[in-house]
This record gives sequence, structure tokens and C-alpha cells, in this order.
Amino acid sequence: MAKWSVDDIYNFTKFLLRKNQSGTLSASNLFYSWNSEQIAFFEDLKGRWQARNMGKTGPNIGLIEDETILTKLDPFTVPASLDIAGGSSDKPVDFSFRLALRINGVDCIKINHNQIANVNNNVIDPPSITDNKFYFVDYKDSFYFLPHTLPTQTITTADLDYLTQPTDIIWGFSYDAKKRQIYNSGTSKQPQWKQSEIVEITKRTLTGFGVSYKDKDFEQFGKAAQATGD
Repeated sequence: MAKWSVDDIYNFTKFLLRKNQSGTLSASNLFYSWNSEQIAFFEDLKGRWQARNMGKTGPNIGLIEDETILTKLDPFTVPASLDIAGGSSDKPVDFSFRLALRINGVDCIKINHNQIANVNNNVIDPPSITDNKFYFVDYKDSFYFLPHTLPTQTITTADLDYLTQPTDIIWGFSYDAKKRQIYNSGTSKQPQWKQSEIVEITKRTLTGFGVSYKDKDFEQFGKAAQATGD
């Protein structure tokens, strides 16, 4: 089954409402709830990934779960090159969560705010471009890097892999000759998720509305939509 559009989600919901004789639901009310559910789903996946990386699961189970979660989050995983000035760099405006941070292809080590002085004065592994020893402190809207204070130890760029926040989907429309709303793909915003995650979020949304469904309803609707081209 091909990836669903925002119109597929709306038509499927109307299909279930007719099937269950449950009245009607406007597109704005449906997608207000759908967008809330997708954020909750995104935060749940992100939280599970964070827990895995903090060592709260076993090594084998954690590795499998980590790969599964990152596959689900793949549509929101993007790279960025950061410009560093005075030891600091602003985070991207759409930043949600850091996956990796590198300088010269080497991982930066995250330190706490109160460790800056100790790290700078460390006689064993001090910040050093020559030795590829890079550190950073995470602030709300920026990163602070070490080293940067020595004249010969200046870094100007870093590579960031991060998650963006999902954007709201919109069922755009125009009016026909009878002033009825009809779907307009040009003014719509489509789901970024893969097919299985779109179905999961739609299930959560329908449950919130108290709409009854069965898993085979999704498959049947998908086949019917492909056959008719709707």
C-alpha cells in the first residue's frame, strides 16, 4: 500500500464514520487532533531513544530498539554544518534533538556546565585540535565548544546530525461551483512519516475520537483507494 496523503487520512476517517454511523467530523477538527498525536508519538520515540542511549536497556535489546526507533524517525533526521564563532554556535531553528556532533570527523564529547574549567585544565586529555580532543556544552539554543581560547587552537565548524520537529499536516481545499470544499493538494501539507507510522498515528487519533475500527479496515481502504485512484 502506497504512503497515505492527508486526503487519504481524511477519507479513511469519513469511511469509518459512515461504517459506524457515527456522524461527521470536520477536517480541521480531525487534523488538530492528528497533529497533536503525531507530536506525542514523536516525543515518545525520541524519549525511548534517549533512554536506550543512557543505558537503561540491555546492550542487545537496546541496539535492536535503537535501530528500529531511528528507522521510524528517519524522515526527521537531517545533517547540518555549524559555524563556530567565539567557541559557540547557534542550533538550527528547527532543532529538536541531537543525534551526533563531530569536528574534523571526530565525535565531540559532551560535558556538563560545571566541567568546563576542569576539562580545560586537564593534564591527560585537554581540549586539543592536534590530538582530536573536542568537547561541547549543550545550551538551550546553542553549543559551546572546546578548545577555542588558544590562538593556535581555534575551531570554526562542526557537523551536526539532528532531529527536526514534525510539521503540522494540513488538508487544503478550494471551493467547487456549489461552494463545497474540495481537496486541494497544492495548499495541503502531507505527512512526513512512513506508511506504518501514519497508520499508527491515525489509529491513535481515531481512538481519541472513540471511532471503532479494525486493522483490516486500513488494508481494505488502501486497496480500494488504489483501485479507484482516489
